Amino acid sequence: MQAVLLEDPGGRFGPLTLLRPQFDLRCGMLTLREKLEVRRPEWRVALHPRPEIAEVVAESHPGRGLASLTDEQTLALYGRVVVNDALLEAVEGLRGDVTLLAGGEPVGAVLSSGAVERLESSGAASAGVGALGIPETAEVPAVSARYTWDLVARTGDEIVADAAVAAELGQIRAEPHGSATLVGSNAIAVGEGCDMGPGVVLDARDGPVVVGRNVTVMANAVIVGPAFVGDYCIVRAGTVIYGGTSVGPVCKVGGEISSSVFQSHANKQHGGYLGNSYVGSWVNLGAATNTSDLKNNYGSVRVRVDGESVDTGLSSVGAAIGDHTKTAIGTRLNTGTVVGIFCSVVTDGFPPKSIPSFSWVTPDGADRHDVDRAVDTARTVMARRGVELTPALERRVRDVYQTAAQP
Repeated sequence: MQAVLLEDPGGRFGPLTLLRPQFDLRCGMLTLREKLEVRRPEWRVALHPRPEIAEVVAESHPGRGLASLTDEQTLALYGRVVVNDALLEAVEGLRGDVTLLAGGEPVGAVLSSGAVERLESSGAASAGVGALGIPETAEVPAVSARYTWDLVARTGDEIVADAAVAAELGQIRAEPHGSATLVGSNAIAVGEGCDMGPGVVLDARDGPVVVGRNVTVMANAVIVGPAFVGDYCIVRAGTVIYGGTSVGPVCKVGGEISSSVFQSHANKQHGGYLGNSYVGSWVNLGAATNTSDLKNNYGSVRVRVDGESVDTGLSSVGAAIGDHTKTAIGTRLNTGTVVGIFCSVVTDGFPPKSIPSFSWVTPDGADRHDVDRAVDTARTVMARRGVELTPALERRVRDVYQTAAQP
């Protein structure tokens, strides 16, 4: 069997999918794409994103288009599905052409043959699997995320699940300082090349703690599971990371972090609280940036998504912060704040709860960021980490600028 990941038009992840496909969002230790790949490493997995992001995906994942598929049974799956063993086992038991449903909603399809031609001719990359016109249906045990806060809320459980298949728990491949404390070491994994400073505490009593390769955990930092810190990260001295937190690769974190997700290449190096939040790539949170994640009346949090106020049904929802956004020192983000890509937030109070992409927010109001300056800054920031702002990504950034709402 083989697979192809699509994007579901019903997924609404705000600024986090302006520059990436749904299947490259992180939930737990892994991205949604990686959850499939690590469970079925022998499968060919092609990527078929929506057209406006296709060039970026082709550049970041070369050789993964539909042309990489063969004429065999194919699982076409929405990228927002949180893949688990039960789903894959159910799918592998199906034969013929079948539309996959979870709770009555389409999440994918099984194609017996001709996947490439059928996916291309139907326009499923934009219209979804319904465009394939397959009448036969099967209910499968699939779990999906529709909003950013779904990814955040599931991350603790997904760290547990991912650690079971992707991490060698109990393997400590570094020499922690003699005063470091590892509680529940059979549920802890530490990769090669890590530097664990004096007084570090890794506490796996409530869930696994997984630390990747070449990670620096400085003196007196505390990491409480379930938690994940990716390759080449730096955890600053005195940092406290609570359960349900996933820090993607090449991030620098400090202060207090709880139940939050960092995509990758982001900085929160100083004091301040980040809770129940999702942070995109190339974000820099200034010292003493704080997020509120609970209303004073403990009520359900509403979040503005694509111009619509959506009731999350959750009492704890922090911020969703798009790629390449920066906050100034002392920034305060209200409960359920959404900040677009390439924003600069410099305020002496609470900024608006919904900040459009390319906004420059100051105490005097909000102006639109110049796209050329934004791109130049991004190129400089990325080059500092040895990453290129590719032509396809730059074109996508400029396209988003043309359609972004005015601040």
